[in-house]
Amino acid sequence: MSATRATPVYFKLVIDATAPVTELWLGDDAGYLVQKEVGGLRTSLWPGHYVVEFGRGTSSYPIHLVKASRSAQTALEAGSTCARLMPQLLPE
Repeated sequence: MSATRATPVYFKLVIDATAPVTELWLGDDAGYLVQKEVGGLRTSLWPGHYVVEFGRGTSSYPIHLVKASRSAQTALEAGSTCARLMPQLLPE
């Protein structure tokens, strides 16, 4: 009998920035940086909870990725903000 492995499921995420120089910082639900892009973000990710900032240290906006998704910066900024967790490092 052979063990079957589940095929990983990834969803496309596209976020269009309002300006070509806008930095997009994408973090996971534990606060770790997942990806940084300028002018827009195009990626494929595991389903889950993420946050995006449009410039380092600006407000964070939640993204709950459960299917392929496309958003604009203006649409995300019109919604609610959320706290961005800071990664906790284990003591040595």
